[in-house]
Amino acid sequence: MRFGVYEFSPGLWPTVATLLLLPVLTAMGIWQLERADWKQALVDSHTERAEMPPLALSMLDEFDKSLQYRQVTVRGRYDTEHQLLLDNRTQQGYAGYHVLTPLHIAATDRIVLVNRGWVPLGQSRAQLPELPGPKDEIVVRAMLKMPPEKLFRLGDVDEAHGGWSKVVQQVKMSELEQRLGHPLLPVLLLLNSEDKHGFIRDWKPVYGTTPDKHRAYAAQWFTLAVVLLLIYIGVNTKRVTRE
Repeated sequence: MRFGVYEFSPGLWPTVATLLLLPVLTAMGIWQLERADWKQALVDSHTERAEMPPLALSMLDEFDKSLQYRQVTVRGRYDTEHQLLLDNRTQQGYAGYHVLTPLHIAATDRIVLVNRGWVPLGQSRAQLPELPGPKDEIVVRAMLKMPPEKLFRLGDVDEAHGGWSKVVQQVKMSELEQRLGHPLLPVLLLLNSEDKHGFIRDWKPVYGTTPDKHRAYAAQWFTLAVVLLLIYIGVNTKRVTRE
């Protein structure tokens, strides 16, 4: 096939390689665009839920992912004697803990775990931070989060703290329920930033790869497909010398 002084004469192996690679590169780009659309829908859904009127936690009997990031209110009393420190949490590059405080829900025997925010490490891990909390019954306003099945792992029993292990990594909620001795709701409450009984809070949903990054990945795959085509054309096109 000639175009003026140029002749396009595709070879067998370059053609085979291009036919194999081009659909793969294109499919990867399309897949990333589909992931971007899915992730954007997820972000929009969570944003919409967070802006809905708060639900009364005590009125909820079932919990599923449709409640993720919904605002809730609940009346109860903090159990500051059985607080947990979720280890290996960072805030602006500094190491620390998330403070997890059981809340006894008013007029029930149920407990819900409230994440009251981040506190820095002490001078050493042996020096745990002071964790003040209200003694009276209060109304808690928070964002509901559905934790994974294995959210914490209790450490060895700490006899220095009345047999209660304060620093945790991961554990099944059922194990924590046994330790507390009361029915534990299968959710985690992220205390609102306006609540005066919390610590440093900057709650942001974790989505992994963002929609924009998925789109950037798609652009990279499509660019590679275009480059492949240009290389294929360049390798198989020669200038014809007229005699």
